[in-house]
Amino acid sequence: MLLALSVGVALFCTLQCVALATATRQAVVAARDLDAGLVIATGDVEMVEMPDHDALRHALGCPDDAVGLVTQTRIEKGDILLTTDVGELPQVPEHHTVIDVRLGLGQHSFPIGTAVELRSTQACADDARASPEGCVVSSHAVVMAQPRLDDTGSTVTQMAMSAVEALQVLAAQEHGTLIAARGAS
Repeated sequence: MLLALSVGVALFCTLQCVALATATRQAVVAARDLDAGLVIATGDVEMVEMPDHDALRHALGCPDDAVGLVTQTRIEKGDILLTTDVGELPQVPEHHTVIDVRLGLGQHSFPIGTAVELRSTQACADDARASPEGCVVSSHAVVMAQPRLDDTGSTVTQMAMSAVEALQVLAAQEHGTLIAARGAS
């Protein structure tokens, strides 16, 4: 009886080891290379089955968990998406700042994480770049939040950009209307 019980426990332990060694789990991986600051769309991620491991405890388990979030770092095709790789807002790049930008009336908002060019209706001054569509005061501003009303009742959108361009934007919006154009260079 004791021998049968011992054999049964040994068999159970062996089966547990085999089950743990072959246990799998689904995880979300990048379907293509994803740049930092990208808002993840359905086609950007896919599910894969892989051996279960403690290292996967912070992996996203469903594509819906990733869609709509913003990549915080560059993610290579096939990399597992971890909760630390994505967030609600883009990260502010080094040597950049976030300012409130007042855009022209009636301009529609852009999704968070969108890179835009900011143009002024006023003539270019200093380091700003002239273009047929207006004076470019920021060639790469990233939308950080949805528009909101500031203390004066004006609609402002938080955007990240280099400190130099932020100074140009602040000066330009004091003298005229700014517009944002998608597809910044």
